Amino acid sequence: MRRLGAGLAAAVLVLAGGVPAGAVEGTLPGGIGIGVDIETPLPDTVIPKGTTKVVGTASIGTKAATPRTSVVYVLDSSGSLTQAGWDAEKQAVADFHRKVAQQPYLGVGGAGLAAFSTGGRVFWTGPAAGPQFHNALAALQWQDGSTNFTAGLRAGTEAANATTEPRSIMIFLSDGRDNHALENFEGALAQVPERVDIHTVAFGPDAECGNGPRSLKRMADVTGGACVKASGTGDLPTALAALFPSELQRLTLTVDGGPELPITDITPALPQPGPRQVRYTVETPPLDVGNHPLCVTAHGTDFGGAGKVTDCTNVIIREPGTSPGTTPATSSPTTTTPASPPPAALPGNRQVSVIPRGGVDTGGATAAP
Repeated sequence: MRRLGAGLAAAVLVLAGGVPAGAVEGTLPGGIGIGVDIETPLPDTVIPKGTTKVVGTASIGTKAATPRTSVVYVLDSSGSLTQAGWDAEKQAVADFHRKVAQQPYLGVGGAGLAAFSTGGRVFWTGPAAGPQFHNALAALQWQDGSTNFTAGLRAGTEAANATTEPRSIMIFLSDGRDNHALENFEGALAQVPERVDIHTVAFGPDAECGNGPRSLKRMADVTGGACVKASGTGDLPTALAALFPSELQRLTLTVDGGPELPITDITPALPQPGPRQVRYTVETPPLDVGNHPLCVTAHGTDFGGAGKVTDCTNVIIREPGTSPGTTPATSSPTTTTPASPPPAALPGNRQVSVIPRGGVDTGGATAAP
């Protein structure tokens, strides 16, 4: 999503005077959660010289997200569908909304319904959860008529403007091509707010994403969405589900603030689509006397872009014969210093700070209880 998901957020655990236990939960640009936890070694564990094992979990989409997104469906109700095609289109949207959009990990709070043929109209806006959406969808009647993308775009924009979430995803479906050349398509496209991204779905033998000035692809490209193709109404659920991907891609380990080392002992093996949790084990390089910060980073993507979240612990190696109360010599820095002072403490974990990349803050992190 170009307009909503630009930038990369990383949740970084700042090592300063001890590290609290518990998973670190971050948010990817599209709002889906990503988390990582170092279970062992515990913070400030004293270990002998040599290697040590780091064990823990990582996850994507396993936590409920704060509702900050609305989904607006714009259905093609033109004559080429027939009544049977219209009923199948509605059923596909109902199934997608129930099985995907209403899942807590997506953080969808509001929903809207619009339909178009020769003209366009908003039929309902309200909460995404509960029976109201499905009742309104079931009541929609087939309009017949021609295919007017501009009318549908205007109706979808009106519905999106009626939602209150800070971001909105418009899903625009059509089984054909726009045949209203005299309509001001570009003018309607320019009226789509920055908070709205449009994903378009072309289904049926006469539909295509296309590359023309009045195409479904043009609608998606201008607003930061994507266009997907389905061969018919039977393939609509798969095409719709492809619009909201999430994936836990890889895990890395850093020792003493050094380079990222790949973690390969992961069950199940990465990459994995969300929602999913995995377990990992990784062995450090040989360690000498001193304090050694160990950090594991989970890298993932959702429909808004890429992000990562980091959890850290600290191990201590003492000189032989050193008393337990003696602080060992430090072989490397024990703090991670950002380019600028860290932001104010976040609820639940004063050690966690969000470090934006490219000047765009696309997420946050808190420590799990």
